[in-house]
Amino acid sequence: MSEFTAEITGQLAALLAASFWAVATILYHRAGSHFSPLQMNLVKGVIATPLLLVISLFLGSSLTITYGLWLLALSGIIGITIGDSCHFAALRRLGPWHAMLLEYLAPPLAAFMAWLFLADSLSAIEITGAVVTLSGVLWVVSEKAPDKQPVLSLSGVLFGCGAALCQATGLVMAFSVLQSEQMNAIDAAFVRLAAGSVLLVAIVGVSQRGAYFAIIKQFRAINPLPLLGAIIFGTFLAIWLQQVSIANINPGLTQTLLSTAPLFLIPISFLKKQRITVRSVAGALVSLGGIGILFL
Repeated sequence: MSEFTAEITGQLAALLAASFWAVATILYHRAGSHFSPLQMNLVKGVIATPLLLVISLFLGSSLTITYGLWLLALSGIIGITIGDSCHFAALRRLGPWHAMLLEYLAPPLAAFMAWLFLADSLSAIEITGAVVTLSGVLWVVSEKAPDKQPVLSLSGVLFGCGAALCQATGLVMAFSVLQSEQMNAIDAAFVRLAAGSVLLVAIVGVSQRGAYFAIIKQFRAINPLPLLGAIIFGTFLAIWLQQVSIANINPGLTQTLLSTAPLFLIPISFLKKQRITVRSVAGALVSLGGIGILFL
């Protein structure tokens, strides 16, 4: 694969992952009231991990016991177990609007760490495209939040910053492995999710008596289709595409393109005949211009 083809593949994979996360966000919202954040995180991992394993075996697994394998597992623990837990804690304390804003610390953190530890820097055009893209997204998500948002708290801000740091760290660690070892993106996705899910199983089991039976009981009491759809789109496919992206482009760019997920909610809202503001459309167009710069 040529360098140009690799860049296009990485960028398209990240954008497709972002669109899948947008769809999954709506589906997770429908099922979220039935599960705690830890339970939801565990359910998606337990269901998506075997799916990734089946696809990995079908395509011909490249997994071998190497240093890179352990590094990938650690990246999954940092990014999925710790990072997602911090994100859920920030959501609880800050509400979705402010928690979402803190997530946009992840792209520059990922780019900085890739430059600092891996000597993988961005070109002037890539930096310009990333800044324009993030500016458009921030313009959309920083629009006046609905009333009754939680008051800002120091613990919530710290959890939000911790989530962004964990996401960036996990992504850069996975990037270093995929750049140095011959490993399929699907295998990398499986290792990361499996490691994160195994630790979640232990944490939930220790922290909550009868937690597994409660999860099974709640799962049987709901219509599982929205939740299964969210897991397939937002975890199984999106994490796979994320690994495809970081195998081909700088993790800072991957995280930037993944951050466009809120923009994909705009056409979804339009199809659902919900009100769309001029600011949302303008912000989406600005981000589209930034993405266009990245594809130059």
